[in-house]
Amino acid sequence: MAEVGKTTFAKSAFRYPDLSPVGDSGLSGLGASFNKGGEGLTPWVDYIRFQSYRPIYSGKAILESFKEDSKGGGKAQKAEKELGPAIYLYLPSNIAVAYSANYNSTKFGVAGVAAAGMLGGSGSAEEVAKSLQNMAAGATPEAGFGAVASATNQFSQFIGTGGDVSGSDLAAVTQGRVFNPYEEQVFNGIVFRAHNFNWKLVARNKAEAAEIDGILKVFKAIMLPSYNDGMGDIAKIAENAKAKAAAAKESDGKEAVADKLTPAFSEIKNRYLNVPYRVSVEFLRIYSPGGKLGDVGAAKQVTGLFKMKDCIIDGLQVNYTPDGAYVNTNDGYVPAIELQLSLKEISLVTQEDVAAGY
Repeated sequence: MAEVGKTTFAKSAFRYPDLSPVGDSGLSGLGASFNKGGEGLTPWVDYIRFQSYRPIYSGKAILESFKEDSKGGGKAQKAEKELGPAIYLYLPSNIAVAYSANYNSTKFGVAGVAAAGMLGGSGSAEEVAKSLQNMAAGATPEAGFGAVASATNQFSQFIGTGGDVSGSDLAAVTQGRVFNPYEEQVFNGIVFRAHNFNWKLVARNKAEAAEIDGILKVFKAIMLPSYNDGMGDIAKIAENAKAKAAAAKESDGKEAVADKLTPAFSEIKNRYLNVPYRVSVEFLRIYSPGGKLGDVGAAKQVTGLFKMKDCIIDGLQVNYTPDGAYVNTNDGYVPAIELQLSLKEISLVTQEDVAAGY
């Protein structure tokens, strides 16, 4: 049994497919006819596992971007987790990862270059004064052309003629050169990695159809919030104030002012939403002796692929007609379903993570 908020699932792990596509030499049954004479038999099956969990909030902020430095004597705060169901799916065909960094194209100008040099120095009074003098001297040509351009544009507007010229434009047509903008690419941070996976889930029997249905329900449940009936500290304070007002009214027979002003918080339902579950994602290899999948506890990590930070699910699409036509069975289940999952990591990948395989 596993729970997600107020939703209870019959088991704690769901898996598709539940039959090894290629087994070892001792394979028998359905898989044997498919793999007879095949090469590269293996007793291992690779899966991508989504282990759902929700941090247990105990009054302390849970921030992924803030980790205390253990070298400084502090320890990173690790939140307790409330585990939900786990889902094992075959490795999709679109396993890819992208890295990106944000840069701003910034025009410093001669004054900005001088200011950067000043801030990068020792900061002494003599150095600052010299930098300011150099800044003023270096900016004189640009300032002169800029002043002429500004006056020209104002005059054009005054007499009602068009015109929008810059100091660099005037230098170009009069001297055949323009002012160097001193443009630089300035680092502005990185973005969270995003992942998109697609699967086609085909049920070969009623049991697999039930397993696929459970997988879809788990993904829907863990990405959505649930109602929280808890009052919260602020509401409890207001409720206590209301109780005291009622007690005062009972003792003196008069209606207290607080009784009029304090709302009945207990009568307001669904004031809060529980934050949805997160997922830890891993590429795992599971031992499947004799063509039957073994215990998932014996899984080991797939080498050669990238690691993923914990994720939130920000998109889920289910297509019940992946082949362009509606199909159903005598038992009442749709045999083929297309699942598209969109995830975003909750912590940034830095240089320190590269050596660990991220």
